Amino acid sequence: MDSKIVKFKKTVLDDDAKIYQRSKDTITKEEIRNLPLKQRLGYYKDYYLKITLAVIAAAVVIISVLNTTIFNRSECRLSLCFLNGALPAQSEEMDRFFEEQIGLESKNDFMRSDTYALDNYQMDMAYKTRLMAGAIDLIVCPRDVFLEQSELGFFCDLEEFLPKEMYTQLSDLLVENRLAETDDMGEIISYSDPIPMGLDLSGSDFYKSYGGMIEQPILCAVGHSLNKENSLKAIAYFTGIDISLAETEEATE
Repeated sequence: MDSKIVKFKKTVLDDDAKIYQRSKDTITKEEIRNLPLKQRLGYYKDYYLKITLAVIAAAVVIISVLNTTIFNRSECRLSLCFLNGALPAQSEEMDRFFEEQIGLESKNDFMRSDTYALDNYQMDMAYKTRLMAGAIDLIVCPRDVFLEQSELGFFCDLEEFLPKEMYTQLSDLLVENRLAETDDMGEIISYSDPIPMGLDLSGSDFYKSYGGMIEQPILCAVGHSLNKENSLKAIAYFTGIDISLAETEEATE
């Protein structure tokens, strides 16, 4: 009886099978090194491959975040938006002009011009999303679009946005509209007094020189613009006034 038990134990604990009779927690480094290559690779695949891949993926994400936010950070320093055909034909040349004039702080900084046709639902939603996020600085649009959107409060009061002297110089170009106040059902219940929310670019040599073709383009500013200094410079170029008015004056409080 005892000899049979001893024989059974010897069979179970045979050297060739001992590595599989222990949990992975009890396998020593020495035993792993002594395994045949195929079994050693299988062991690492079973127990370490997922961990290794997870570590690599985390490292890639961390490096990417550091690269875009610290080492090679890029920022938009001026964002122009052209609605319903207002984009000049030579918009790329105009962008290069602004990049040279506004003084990008870093080689990764940039300016951008976008165009949206508001009768297209997806483009209209993309435009409004960027507008609400403060990702647009200046807007050029036809007069009918200006009247519709300024009434809804999409554009800011230029008397508050522009420096005092700059506002005075541009008084002949100001375009006013009233803000609509609505009830909970969206019905208009009253209007504000007229507010200057646009600048008429019909006589803008700058806009025309880059191929601007619409009949009465209106230039508007977004109140929560993140690039006000560059926005003021761009307004000066569009309207043809002395750029120093945008660079030296402070906005009306």
